[in-house]
Amino acid sequence: MPTEGDAPKTPELGGSEGAGPVSAIERNLMKVAEELGALLGAAERKTTDMLSHKQSITEHLVKIRDTAARLLAQVEKGRDRSR
Repeated sequence: MPTEGDAPKTPELGGSEGAGPVSAIERNLMKVAEELGALLGAAERKTTDMLSHKQSITEHLVKIRDTAARLLAQVEKGRDRSR
């Protein structure tokens, strides 16, 4: 009858206490983790940059709106004079 000691052992990631060479799976996992970290870092930087420009974009849009309102008022004034 087989005992626990007879069962084939499956290799553990990293070996026992880091004693063995790094497996191909671990290398691939590390590459994926590094790429994911770089991707998330880039996304965070872009988001931070976009949010920092939010105030200036808002101010610019307010100026455009105010200018458009002023020009429309002038057009209406000129239309009323021509009647």
